[in-house]
Amino acid sequence: MIFYLIIFTSTFFSIYHLLSSYKFKNEKFFHHISQKGISILVPCFNEAPILKYTIEGLLNIDYDNLEVIFINDGSKDNTLQVLYQLLDLSVWEINTATSTSEIIQTYKSNKYPFIYVIDKSNNGKANSLNIGALFAKKELIVTMDGDCILEKNALITMNKTFDDKDVIASGGVVHIMQMFKLDNKLSRIVLMQALDYIKGFYIYKSSLAYNNALSIISGAFGVFRKEVIKEIGGFKVGLGEDIDITLRIQEYAKKYNKKVIFNRKAICYTECPESLQQLIKQRVRWQKGFIDAILNNSDFLFKNIIKSNVCFYIIIDALLSNSFSTVVVIINIILMITKVIYGYPLHIFIYYLSTILFNIICSVIAIKGAKKNVPYLKTKRLYFMIILDILFFQFLRIFFFLMGTVTYYFDNKYWYKVNRTNNCYKV
Repeated sequence: MIFYLIIFTSTFFSIYHLLSSYKFKNEKFFHHISQKGISILVPCFNEAPILKYTIEGLLNIDYDNLEVIFINDGSKDNTLQVLYQLLDLSVWEINTATSTSEIIQTYKSNKYPFIYVIDKSNNGKANSLNIGALFAKKELIVTMDGDCILEKNALITMNKTFDDKDVIASGGVVHIMQMFKLDNKLSRIVLMQALDYIKGFYIYKSSLAYNNALSIISGAFGVFRKEVIKEIGGFKVGLGEDIDITLRIQEYAKKYNKKVIFNRKAICYTECPESLQQLIKQRVRWQKGFIDAILNNSDFLFKNIIKSNVCFYIIIDALLSNSFSTVVVIINIILMITKVIYGYPLHIFIYYLSTILFNIICSVIAIKGAKKNVPYLKTKRLYFMIILDILFFQFLRIFFFLMGTVTYYFDNKYWYKVNRTNNCYKV
């Protein structure tokens, strides 16, 4: 009975998310909107190989009222030297009111007067973002990773979103950079991640946004009102600072009747791991970050499980339904392989076959949605990846879940960072 209840719950949420994603629509604006001030914060730790493309992408953005702040978090490589070379830096003395003991030196670009660099001792991403927010002079704060490239119109699109005074935070779509900015033949590991991101943003995240239940604004590309970040105490140190800040902003939004939304027209590209080993370490950290955020915000989540959609979905759907269904799948696979249950029930096989068919349908719909949003997306190789996603990546997800959950209780402090590639991207 428990088995069937878990299967039903998991299946229900999967179908519901697919239907909800169809209903999600971006808000439309037909009048002219003046540009709000935007401060882009780019925390950097050992980003030297990718910074050239990050800066090219920032210079390509179609937006005038902005500043860019790179925060070098005590990199062990030549990140600071690369920034010196690409930006032509000179020392820039800041107001002592915004200075902290962690800051070693601050710089301003001679080539691009709207770009600044803060060199600080190593204290983690959350600390870097807080220092950047303290230094920022604009109304809106954009957080992005050091390996990210924003689409040319990403900030114009986000600017329209924040014309609604009640919107206090918004996330955009994140795509795999290798898929869009690289001519090389891509490995299966990269293509599987590209499909995984597409399904995540065009189905699951779109569904959560439709249901006012966004639980994570990706650290790769998020936009926040600076005053709100300040009011909730900034970013907290942890393995998943993006999910933690989103949950705390959702708590603020519930209290003051504000909005946290998703903008599917604002696009960012991020570099993904190119080896299985690096992918495993990254996704295990993501699972640890999820657990960390649940524990740190448990008071808000469990007390409002009925009153708040975001609390309901993250506890009932993401935490309980997905966790239990994963365990059930593992048990059934073991039973089928070892033939402990002789004459395995036919309807269970039928269920798994229908699940595979449903997965294929979801993947096709997600790919078509991504193609509509990004017309130059090459979809043929993604369609070939659907079967590999079912036969291999689905089981990898189970491994990520188990490994991250188990190892969290032994190591919940170390932040594993993916090594940057030396790819030559077309910005």
